[in-house]
Amino acid sequence: MPKSKNNRKRTKKVYHSSQPKNYFIYRPPQTHLRHMEEVGRKLLRIVGVDDSFLDRMTKQQLHAILSRPCERPRVVIKKGERVPRSYLRYVHSYLFTMLEEHRLNNDAGIDLSLADALGYGFAFFDGMTLYPGWKHIVLGEVEAVRAAVKAINDAGIFLKRMQDQVTNLIRFPLMNISQVQFRLYGYLGNYEERPSGAIGLTIALTSAVPECISFQHFDIWRKAYRFCVGPIQMLEMLPAKIRYSAIFPTCREEDDRELSIYIQQHAILRLKERLQILPPTERMMLLYSSLMLSPNIVRGTDEQPLFVAHIDNNERAKKEVFGYFSFVTQGDKLFILTFLPVTSALTPEGKRLQKMLRLSTKDITYLKMDLLNFLFDIDFEQIPLLKNALVESGIYRIKEHLQRWLKFPDMTDDKQTAFVKKFLEEHPANRADALELPDDNNLTEPASLSTEEKRRKETAEKPEE
Repeated sequence: MPKSKNNRKRTKKVYHSSQPKNYFIYRPPQTHLRHMEEVGRKLLRIVGVDDSFLDRMTKQQLHAILSRPCERPRVVIKKGERVPRSYLRYVHSYLFTMLEEHRLNNDAGIDLSLADALGYGFAFFDGMTLYPGWKHIVLGEVEAVRAAVKAINDAGIFLKRMQDQVTNLIRFPLMNISQVQFRLYGYLGNYEERPSGAIGLTIALTSAVPECISFQHFDIWRKAYRFCVGPIQMLEMLPAKIRYSAIFPTCREEDDRELSIYIQQHAILRLKERLQILPPTERMMLLYSSLMLSPNIVRGTDEQPLFVAHIDNNERAKKEVFGYFSFVTQGDKLFILTFLPVTSALTPEGKRLQKMLRLSTKDITYLKMDLLNFLFDIDFEQIPLLKNALVESGIYRIKEHLQRWLKFPDMTDDKQTAFVKKFLEEHPANRADALELPDDNNLTEPASLSTEEKRRKETAEKPEE
């Protein structure tokens, strides 16, 4: 008769004293020690310390350093903060995938992943810090160990360099889950002692609700949200501000002041609608780059100032223009009203494009040229006139930039291509029987009127003799 579940003999797992009981639980003890020694030697070479003193140690002395338990960073929710569990799992999964892929920045060119550096590397550093305090063994190379600890502290490996890299990695998932008009998410990072005795990095997710105010524009009361960066390594949000003289350089000195930036929900929705092909993280990065990190003000075709919508990344020297943000100033506040695509008649690129193709604003909207998807839906090889106009106006390079940057594949739509091609071929500007082309300075009138409709309009406007 088989034994019941309650009568089965239960085996208790026995762990080696140097084996942690969490992430590295499946590593055999000797493998764990060898791997920590390998990571520790890389860490010493990064800070320029000769690791030969480890070879002069006895097995017992070296084991005293390598026997410290190690744990990888933890992602938790800060007590009292409102963060959904699904967001916690998303940030946790994203962060540890990136920690395995990214390497610790160093001038020596040593290959050391951030996951190993924050796990085994910090445990090795902790073991060296505690090594001079061991009393039950005969210590050796104590001065060399102290010099190595000082070199690691002076280089700021764990307190500065690694935390900066972790911040750069974690800001992307935090931007992905943050909503300017609802809630912004951030984090606080600290090294804490765990129940196993290991000291590891703990990332506590935080949340904050942005300020919402009402303002009047064109006799209509509107809501706007203060544009801020989530609380990253700080207790409060960092609001976006800009000097009045940066917008109007010729202003008087007494008029110069600091403006707090607010944004309408309408502008956020327009940005999402027209740049839907971009991932949410990149759209948030575009907002932060355009309004906070590196704001750039230009003049539109109506001489009104506009914020350039671009993505600031050190890996891309040239900042491609994805659109513009229109705004107004009231007192010490600046309100973002809407997002203008590059094909808008109010932008330099859009006016040049409409002038070359003899299209009106209604035609641009009708052909869905105000959407970024248009650059990838159309097979421009079949419409050389359109491609040439996009290249000359500087809009086509956005597609080339995204293909190099985000590796967007070719996903042309044959039906949409045929529709746009037929529309342009039947357009009055491209027809031999067209009586009159639309005026360059009047792009608001539809240019797609048929010849018969134009004759009737001219007859109705002609006075009777």
